[in-house]
Amino acid sequence: MKNSKLRTALFLHIIIVLMEIIITNYVYATRNGLEMFYHYTEVSNFLCLLSSGAFVLFMLPALSKGRTSGFVSTYMMQHYKGSDELPAWLITVRYVVVCSLMLTFFIVFAVLGPKKGFDEELFSGVHPLDHFLVPLMSLFSFIFLENKAEVPKAAPLWALVPTVIYAVIMLILNAAHITVGPYFFLRVYEQPVYKTILWVVVVMGINYLLSWLVMKAYNGRVKSSEKRA
Repeated sequence: MKNSKLRTALFLHIIIVLMEIIITNYVYATRNGLEMFYHYTEVSNFLCLLSSGAFVLFMLPALSKGRTSGFVSTYMMQHYKGSDELPAWLITVRYVVVCSLMLTFFIVFAVLGPKKGFDEELFSGVHPLDHFLVPLMSLFSFIFLENKAEVPKAAPLWALVPTVIYAVIMLILNAAHITVGPYFFLRVYEQPVYKTILWVVVVMGINYLLSWLVMKAYNGRVKSSEKRA
């Protein structure tokens, strides 16, 4: 993989980390601390903060090794002995996080926006960042700048894990009257059980489809890069 692409990806991830810090600080203050994680948007964005932070942490010294001037002139960067390739585990983590962000993006535009209004879902608070800019920037970087090796065909199943964990926890909290929602399809006491089950199946199906599309797009870029090499 050409280092120029990874350096561009590194720059984007630094911006994403800064945006995610703004998002996390805002929602922590406005949504009663850790209750911010009742919202899948904040779960997916916090995972993005962690994965982009890991990208910066591992790739900044890797791409800066041997340099001795400017802000990169630290001992770690000057003496870094590791590879300047993107680690396979980080590709997997990035894939899962991007798929979670795409679910957030899709639900906002296909479900919450039409139901609650696009002004609220796209332009209020930090929603221009967590509902729009971060998902698209993360997707762009992953597909066009981080394409190293194909992800396996089973990858879309891995991408369901964060959503399954979130759904199980939130359904339990709703059933136990600890919280309500926050999404209408999680309000188990305000709708028949079959509707809750139907919504869970639909969301999981959408999650899988989006994850499959991300996998196809990513693997397609990898194959294209290999042909040009």
